[in-house]
Amino acid sequence: MIGEVVSVGTELLLGHVVDTNAAVVARRLAAVGLDAHHQATVGDNLDRIVGVLRTACARADVVVVTGGIGPTPDDLTKDAVCVLVGVGMRRDEVHAAHVHDVVARRRSVVRDSVLRMADLPEGAEPLPNDAGLALGAAVRHEGAWLFVLPGVPSEMEPMLDTYVVPRLAALTGGGVLHSDVVRTAGVGESEVAHRLEQLFDSVNPSIAYLIAGDEVHVRVSAKAPTADEARELVAATRARVEALLADVLVVS
Repeated sequence: MIGEVVSVGTELLLGHVVDTNAAVVARRLAAVGLDAHHQATVGDNLDRIVGVLRTACARADVVVVTGGIGPTPDDLTKDAVCVLVGVGMRRDEVHAAHVHDVVARRRSVVRDSVLRMADLPEGAEPLPNDAGLALGAAVRHEGAWLFVLPGVPSEMEPMLDTYVVPRLAALTGGGVLHSDVVRTAGVGESEVAHRLEQLFDSVNPSIAYLIAGDEVHVRVSAKAPTADEARELVAATRARVEALLADVLVVS
């Protein structure tokens, strides 16, 4: 199965905020066995968000969207999902009452815009926000699962781990991705790749090259039904990598 991460927010495109959410979500998707082919970042524009979501749902089985579900006019992610799926918006009245009570305790005026955080596309399953007020949503669209999460990391990560990751693990059959890193020094990336040429076409386990300061790292990754099986696959290929790079290994 293929997973894709979509980050919503003009602040991300302008570099005002670093998108840590995408990395967190990507690691979770990989850990439950989803393959990653694309990531996307889109600004706060309804038509562009709809376009990005349509493309993502067409090429992935699971799309996790972060950002754009707050109370302000530029929070348009749920509106975009409504357009994409062809449904209207509904209000979760129980959650709206909760939002009203929380906000009322903080200040005297509860503006209607705040209650938008209790809105969901028709037919969407609400994802509780245990660390904030904006409801997440799970939507099935043309064979793809679309999970809409907050952009605030302290709200996004608990929702992801509690309400999304267990479902994804069930969808993938509980497959596990395991990776190890072999560190080298004193040799360039091209030389490392040349020595490991015979291993590069391997799909599972697979190898990849990373630059880390003065070192070249070789990442060995494998997917398997269980963690033990994945580790065994990685260990066998790691041993071959280390044998071919024995004279330039960094021992930690």
